Amino acid sequence: MEEPQEPLFTSQVIAVLIAGFAICSFLFYEMMKFADAGNLILVILTSISISIVAVVILKYIKYQQLKKI
Repeated sequence: MEEPQEPLFTSQVIAVLIAGFAICSFLFYEMMKFADAGNLILVILTSISISIVAVVILKYIKYQQLKKI
């Protein structure tokens, strides 16, 4: 007999995804402003921070999935 599958995205994971999307959107907007101003250093730092936010979200989701096992 098959056990019912748990949903992939719980409310906590969805909340983290929404917060991460908001943070990345804000950082991307700021990166475009820095690019218009011609500030290469801040564009690079902002793109690195977007990557860090994405990695943190990925690790959180992976942790939540491993916790279920």
